[in-house]
Amino acid sequence: MYKKPLEMETVHPPRESGLIGSLQKGFEIFDMFSRDHSVVTVSEIAKYLQLHKSSASRIAATLVALGYLRPAPNSSGFQLGGKLARLGNLAVIYTSLTGVAEPFIQKLAEETGETCHLGVLEGTEAVTVNLAEGSFSLRLHSWVGKRSPAHLTSMGKALLAGLSEGSLDMLYRGKKLETPTPNAISTLDALKNELAKVRSRGYALDDEELEIGLRCIAVPIFSHDERTVASLTIAGSASRIQLANIDDYVEKVRATAGLISEQLGAPPAAAARTG
Repeated sequence: MYKKPLEMETVHPPRESGLIGSLQKGFEIFDMFSRDHSVVTVSEIAKYLQLHKSSASRIAATLVALGYLRPAPNSSGFQLGGKLARLGNLAVIYTSLTGVAEPFIQKLAEETGETCHLGVLEGTEAVTVNLAEGSFSLRLHSWVGKRSPAHLTSMGKALLAGLSEGSLDMLYRGKKLETPTPNAISTLDALKNELAKVRSRGYALDDEELEIGLRCIAVPIFSHDERTVASLTIAGSASRIQLANIDDYVEKVRATAGLISEQLGAPPAAAARTG
C-alpha cells in the first residue's frame, strides 16, 4: 500500500486563484515518487489527490500519452517517463556550476574589460572551467582546461583557502613549490600565511607571481552546504590592475561571486562572505 512521505501527510494548501486545477493535480503526481517508491497506481493517485478513480485514471493516461509517465512492467501502476529524464538532464546542465556562472562572468568581463575566469581545484592545480575574454587588446591568453599551480594563482589560492591545514599538509606532502618569478611563494609555511590573509580579507591576489606583468584577483564561490566549490578571477595587466585601485576591482569580483553563490544555493551568510 502506498504511504505518503511525512511531508505529504499534511492537508494540501488552498489552490491559488488563476491556476489550472487539473494541470496542478497532474504535476502533484510527480511528488509521489521517490527512490524507494518508483511505481504508483491509480488507486494511490486517487487517494493522494483526493479524486475519484476515473478522474485519476484520466490524468495518468494523459501523462502517459505525453511521455511524462509510462506503464510499469509487471504492474498495473506507472513509472516516471523518458521525457522527465530528458528534462531532468537539462535542469542539471542549467543549474550546474558553469551554467549558473556563465552570464555573471560575461557581464563582469564586459564591465571591466578584463578576462574573467571560473576555476576549480584539482590536486595542487587550479583549472579553468569557464572564461569570458576581456576587451583590451593586451590581455591574458587563457582557455578552458588551462592548468596552473594553485599556489601561484589567485584562482588557486582562493580555492586552497577553503581547505583545512591538515588537508593542505596532505596535498603538498613531498612537493616542491615552483617559483617562476621572484614574487612566487616558495614554501608551504609561506603559502599557509598567505591563505590566512585570503580568509581574512575575503579575496586572493596574484601579484606577478605566475607571470611578470600579470595581476589577478580571485574570490571563492560557495555551494549550498557552504563549501568552496570554485573561484571567480579577474586577470589583467599589472599596469591596469594597479595596487592603488585594486579595491574597485575587488568589490566587483566579490559582488559577482556573491551572486553566483546565491544561485548555487549558498546561505546568505556564506554568500555575504563574497558579495
